[in-house]
Amino acid sequence: MKTLSVLVVDDEPGIRSGVRRILEGHSVSFPFMDDDYLFECREAASGEEALVMLEEAPPEILLLDNKLPGMNGMEVLEIIRQKNMDIMVAMITSYASLEIAAKATNDGAWDFIPKPFTPAELKSSIDLITKQYFLKKITRTMKEEGKKIR
Repeated sequence: MKTLSVLVVDDEPGIRSGVRRILEGHSVSFPFMDDDYLFECREAASGEEALVMLEEAPPEILLLDNKLPGMNGMEVLEIIRQKNMDIMVAMITSYASLEIAAKATNDGAWDFIPKPFTPAELKSSIDLITKQYFLKKITRTMKEEGKKIR
């Protein structure tokens, strides 16, 4: 088993603790993956707090609310993109719009989870992001080893 770090950024303590409870003990496995993945959650209540945590110990996965006090999630995502940080981001927000979803995707978000979401919806998103994380990692390794990717 491997563990992926998840940083949950939301100003609502109930959302942060709910995500932690949903992901505790959840594992992701696909036939082509060499290991199952578990998740370890950390929490931030603001964009500014998240940026400090991203600099100190970047997670593999970031669940990012858009509507935050101070700096909003789109601003955090923009900084992540500018710094070329290798983090799988999913936006979680109750203020969903096609425009925000398109901008978030353009700025590097892998998924967009509208609030309120069910445990199954969150797990489905995490499963997708984990699969993409694994494939990205394998692709990078193959390129470094000089293998052709067809």
